[in-house]
Amino acid sequence: MAHNHSAGGHGFNITSLFGSSHSTVAIGREGYWGPVTSTLDWCEENYEVLPMIAEMWNASTNIFFLLWPLVGIYSAYKTSSERRYYASYAALMLVGCGSFLFHGTLTYTMQLLDELPMMLATCIFVYTHIQMFATKPSPKTILAMAAVFLAVTASYLLLMTPILFQLAFIALTLIQVGLGIHNIYKVSRTHKHEARILYSMIATSVGAILFAFTLWNVDQVHCGALQGTRNAIGYPLRVGLELHAWWHVLSGFAGYVGVVGAQYCRLLALGRTDVRVAVWAGVLPVLVVVGGASPDRGTGKHVAATIKRPLTRSRTMKSKRA
Repeated sequence: MAHNHSAGGHGFNITSLFGSSHSTVAIGREGYWGPVTSTLDWCEENYEVLPMIAEMWNASTNIFFLLWPLVGIYSAYKTSSERRYYASYAALMLVGCGSFLFHGTLTYTMQLLDELPMMLATCIFVYTHIQMFATKPSPKTILAMAAVFLAVTASYLLLMTPILFQLAFIALTLIQVGLGIHNIYKVSRTHKHEARILYSMIATSVGAILFAFTLWNVDQVHCGALQGTRNAIGYPLRVGLELHAWWHVLSGFAGYVGVVGAQYCRLLALGRTDVRVAVWAGVLPVLVVVGGASPDRGTGKHVAATIKRPLTRSRTMKSKRA
């Protein structure tokens, strides 16, 4: 069984603006979860590996959305970071779980569990950047971000078009990056060396997501050619050309690095001098307490230097709330 992407196998989304594959695209088989009901169906042939998992490689690569945030949660615990960073890592894990269910079943309900957590996670990330130099949680900001999430969710459920979600996701991601750069600039007033590390982290995160987005589009626009090449080379090498699977690996890495960078920036803003960025296996940044010392929550003097108002120790301790 085969179809052409222009016939609607992927729904109308960002990639539709770039054209579509001129080659015939193989859908694959029908498996345990029945016919595809999602508005998107990716380039990996359905049920080719296991009868109970629609897209084996697109589903299984979501493991990285679980493993890396677990490292982040452990780091947040060891560095006594605020609860907003636990929420950020948990949101990434939720994205991974939803994406696994979506690619494993290709049903519309599971598609929502993939895409809506992405929007929720991005709203949380934006909140952490808005609150970077705040002395206490902002209910207004929380309500504003909740309103954004609910508005996008309601619109998506009513219109059922992927491009709406995708454009909203891109817009929030750009806001997050802009706020992140602004926050690093403010921190650089008192932490020049650390700011250089933060700039490199945000560059790594942005670079990874841009490369991932390129692969995401190539996977759809040139799907027919990719399938032909994969069939020609066979296993195990063909797995390397499952480009949407690489989107998961790279976007998961970009999201993790972005959260680590925001967490580190916040700790510096709070005046923490006992935390640094370690790099595991030459790739994965992890926040650690220097010398295994007990976490020093800081006095907030560095925040005062950057936002031009005092931050007492009592207020710094209260920041643990969110």
